[in-house]
Amino acid sequence: MSTTTTYLDDLGRVRVEFTGLNTDADYALVERSTDGITWTTVRGGDKVGLTAGAGKLDDYEFAAGVANTYRVTAVDAADVTRFGSGAFTTGNNTTLNPPLPASTPNGALLTLFVTHANTAATITTPTGWTLLAGGAGHMAVFYRTMAGGVTAPSVAFSGGASGDSCSAIVTAWTNAATPVHAALQTNASAQNVSTPGATLAAAGVVWVMQEWKKSTGTGAALPTAQFEADPVGGFNTAGANNESQIIWRTLAATNAQTIPSSVTTWTGGSAAVSKARLLRTTKRLNVGVETSVITPVLDSVWIKNVRRPSLNRKATVSGISEITRPSRVAIIDVIGRTMPLAINDVRGSQRFTLTVTTPSLAAAADFDNALLTGHAVFIQAPTALCAIPTVYATIGDTAQRKTAARGVRRYFDLPVTEVAAPASTVYSDTFTYADVLATYATIADVIAANVSYSALVDKVSTAVVIVP
Repeated sequence: MSTTTTYLDDLGRVRVEFTGLNTDADYALVERSTDGITWTTVRGGDKVGLTAGAGKLDDYEFAAGVANTYRVTAVDAADVTRFGSGAFTTGNNTTLNPPLPASTPNGALLTLFVTHANTAATITTPTGWTLLAGGAGHMAVFYRTMAGGVTAPSVAFSGGASGDSCSAIVTAWTNAATPVHAALQTNASAQNVSTPGATLAAAGVVWVMQEWKKSTGTGAALPTAQFEADPVGGFNTAGANNESQIIWRTLAATNAQTIPSSVTTWTGGSAAVSKARLLRTTKRLNVGVETSVITPVLDSVWIKNVRRPSLNRKATVSGISEITRPSRVAIIDVIGRTMPLAINDVRGSQRFTLTVTTPSLAAAADFDNALLTGHAVFIQAPTALCAIPTVYATIGDTAQRKTAARGVRRYFDLPVTEVAAPASTVYSDTFTYADVLATYATIADVIAANVSYSALVDKVSTAVVIVP
């Protein structure tokens, strides 16, 4: 994965380009920060489309004159899914080598469920695996991420004796985060196995229930209706001291789901002590993160239109009025009282008038056209300490004037009112479908003038966007 950032002065934008994203990525999230602590989603950067693991985005709202760090996160939008399980492996108090599920893709989460019939036994953590917090001893869960060179684990035991059955199985999960221990319940001797519940839940969580019983058996019912009726594991009679482990899982739910405590009905075997562990896993946050740093330097004030970036213009500001903030207060005179009542609220946003100079009649016409949409604009100063504030604003009634009888220089007085920034989902490409229709007569003309679709999108519109 590689990310590059480049300042393009044509429209006052930082281009963020990225390639080589994980093949599982469905889209990219693009964020910006000037301190490495607080991150802001770049306008239009919440879901950037990918083509063969590559994409790009233009940022018009960067912080000028300081280092901007851009973070690109590759996101896999798929639900957590059980990819498959290897063979249920059993033994008689001996080291086990449960196989990995066939064709497990790199990046998948591997979980290793291990049990031993002797409750005094312990399990040695296999090389490269991590013990899941919340339970160890003779019944444990380990996990790791699949990658090149990963082979079947070697699971060793201590504290057991000949005749003690032991079991292990590996399951692979796609798009899964690190599993989290939710609950462990130890049960007295009984035919059935009581299972714990959990109330900490969220959309997209997959729940897994691992049940162990110090007895063999022939079958077991669902713990609750939320679990799928295709468990893995089995009944182990490798040693005289029998045991069984059965592992259930839910599907990822669109809505949050709570698992109630329950009792699993076991058939066959005999009454025995048992345990049940509940764990959960959520979707992994990403499948790759890359950053790039750039310090964009501006040589002028910009007036930008985030809905039509092709109308972004550099502005030669020749004057700025005093900056005011209107009060929001009501003074109410009360009969019989000298002092009136005051109803106060926060002050209003900044108000001021910018005077922008254009050097020619053509430049004046172009600048006037750029303002015709009436959209809110982003006024961006070269530095934070500039006398001209960097604000989102709406521009009121404009006035165009000259100072000499035959002069071509024009002065625009722009009454500015600071407003809230549009939502981050408000954005546009520099070249839209309307621009294609206005620029090209036929599809053949489009193809002849552009080597690729990306080249077409990257064009800067010169079409008139306001109907007279």
